[in-house]
Parts: sequence; structure tokens; C-alpha cells
Amino acid sequence: MAKDLEVAILFADVVGSTQLYDQFGDTKASETVALCLDVMKDATRQFSGKVIKTIGDELMCTFPGPMAGLMAGIDMQRRVASDLVWQRDFLAVRIGLHHGEALLEEGDVYADAVNTAARMTQMAKREQIVTTLTTVRGLTNSSIVRTRHLGDVRVAGKHNPVEIVDVIWQEDTSNVTMVARAIRLEDVAAGA
Repeated sequence: MAKDLEVAILFADVVGSTQLYDQFGDTKASETVALCLDVMKDATRQFSGKVIKTIGDELMCTFPGPMAGLMAGIDMQRRVASDLVWQRDFLAVRIGLHHGEALLEEGDVYADAVNTAARMTQMAKREQIVTTLTTVRGLTNSSIVRTRHLGDVRVAGKHNPVEIVDVIWQEDTSNVTMVARAIRLEDVAAGA
């Protein structure tokens, strides 16, 4: 029987694994990808998350709230980026996240929120975390998470465009291009 719940859904995809298989062969590459997935699974558990499944070199997990999901995503990025061997092998992670209502059935999670999180992952580039603006607005203490607005995008299955943001997880952002967004006073007064 399906159970309704409100969760943060996170997809983390290992980038660079195809080249790894080509360069080192199936055995060594699959061991390396498995180690990377293990690191991400550990970060999931540290932030009260639950690993739903692995799909090849991608991990799907849920968190009780958006802050836990974002903090786990940041931890995943930092752990992978700090591993010198993975950097040498040009491995990285791209992460997509969305918080919303989902259905839990037989250990798997379904619904529009899952599809939206998967689309965020597809939009993310290596070493990037992409989420929806509605997810960031749902944070109780958003001041500890730095983001930048990426604009409105068309998402498959959605009638209206979705506002997406990039989560800035790097300690040193001197190599990150930042774009300032002008805020109109009318938007602030209207609560937009």
C-alpha cells in the first residue's frame, strides 16, 4: 500500500565514469565507482537520509526535509572533490534535489517530486547542485546555504516553467562565476 509523505529527493550522478571504464577497464572502474557511491551513501546516512536505490552510477535517496538533503549534497560534493585520486581520474558528481510530496511504496518513491528532482540532476553540470527555488524557500534557516538564481526553465511534464537555483557549496568561490540578480522592490513587497 502506498504511503504519502513529504520528503526531499536527491539524485547524485557520478560524472566521468564512462571515461574511467574506457581507461581502466570494467573491474577497476566499477570498483572506483562503487567507492564513490559508498562515500555518497555515507553522507546520506549522516544527514538522516535513506538510500532508495542505485541506478548504475547514480544514487537516489530521500531526506526528511530540504535542509538535510542540501547539507548531504554539499557533503557529497566536498568529499568527492577532496579525493586526489578521483580528481586525477576526472571523477565528479552532479546533484539534483527537490522537496515535495511523494508516494512511498515497497521501498521505492514515486510522484511528481521525484521527476522534478531527476530533471534537476539532468540540468546540473559536474560539481554542481541544482534545486528548485521552492525547495530553497522551504528552508527554515536559508542563510547558511548560499545559492544563485539560474532562471526559469521548462521541465518535462510541467505546464509552467520552474525556477531553479545553483547551490554554492565550494569553500573558495574565487573560481566560480557569480551572477547578481536585480531585485525589484515591488517583488519584495508582493512577496515574490
